[in-house]
Amino acid sequence: MKILHVSAGWEPWNGAANIARLIVGEQEKADHSVTCRIWAGIGELRKADEVWIHCSWSPCLWWAAMWGKHVRWVPEGSYDPVRLQYHAWKKKLVGPIERWFLRRCDKIVATCEAEKEWIEAYLGKRCPPIEVADIKRFFKISSEFRVRSLELDEIHLLYLGRRHPLKGLEYLEEAVRQLEVRRPKSEVLLRIVTNVFGEEKEKIWQWCDVLVLPTLSENFGLVVAEALERGKFVITTDGAPAWCDGEDYGGRLICLKGFRNGTKLERVSLLKNAIEKVGALIKESL
Repeated sequence: MKILHVSAGWEPWNGAANIARLIVGEQEKADHSVTCRIWAGIGELRKADEVWIHCSWSPCLWWAAMWGKHVRWVPEGSYDPVRLQYHAWKKKLVGPIERWFLRRCDKIVATCEAEKEWIEAYLGKRCPPIEVADIKRFFKISSEFRVRSLELDEIHLLYLGRRHPLKGLEYLEEAVRQLEVRRPKSEVLLRIVTNVFGEEKEKIWQWCDVLVLPTLSENFGLVVAEALERGKFVITTDGAPAWCDGEDYGGRLICLKGFRNGTKLERVSLLKNAIEKVGALIKESL
């Protein structure tokens, strides 16, 4: 089978592109002929047995939806109501075009049940069939916490991702500041890292004890899977609903309910309490 994947960007820091790569790898293992593009010509689109479209809001994706056969669209969280409010006027302006092309596709692929509900609300009665994909199957999640080789006299918090208003990083930084005031000899260290890959990224994973993703809106949260795969504790929020399904992975995953719709004070308080809880759990595990 010839499968064509189209995304507005294939950069290594692009979460939608990384989800696409996981799907591509699985298809290649099944001996399909797979090609990845930003723009694809009409001939290539028509010859493909399936066309997969990743993310949203881009003319190159609309073009693929227009000419592709057996189109699968993977919006990766684009229609989260919180995300729709970000640059809302632009999205309202092109919304009718976006919906028209979405309704042309054969199937939409959501990364969790919550995203399925967002898509149904965005498209209304004329919504195509929606499949909820199991993205977690791509990861071998560890069942145990892996203690750092160094003596644990401090708790190392890691934020790994881009700086963006919807990532909630300001609330994490404020929570850590308040913990430092409460405890002058703070045992909490926060490291903020963006665009790191390969061996350097693995060194950062070795440094950390806890990944914190204080997000207001997440397409899936690949970084959560990466952390759990490496035996780390994770603090995330109901802004990453794929990870708020009740599974706590041996007590290593804390999902902060009420974070998305909370006030600034409530969000900071939730993070502080979670950091202190995880700190106590780590000390108990030694």
